[in-house]
Amino acid sequence: MTVPPGTNVCMSKCADCGTDLDHCHGTLLLHRDGTLDCTDDACDDLEPLRHGLVVDCAAVAAGCCAEPAEHELAQAS
Repeated sequence: MTVPPGTNVCMSKCADCGTDLDHCHGTLLLHRDGTLDCTDDACDDLEPLRHGLVVDCAAVAAGCCAEPAEHELAQAS
């Protein structure tokens, strides 16, 4: 098997990489205001169909759209 330069042979194989299917390995984040971000810095197309995983930002712990955690502090008596 010939491995292209820059490819990490220890990584699991992506089924889409062996085809001509345009895809991204990053996770697409959908923000509350409708904007999109991808976790892959090299991603240049935020089309949801290119991403195997699309996540609502509010569902990500500490995501920018997540509701702030409410903490109740114990009061000394």
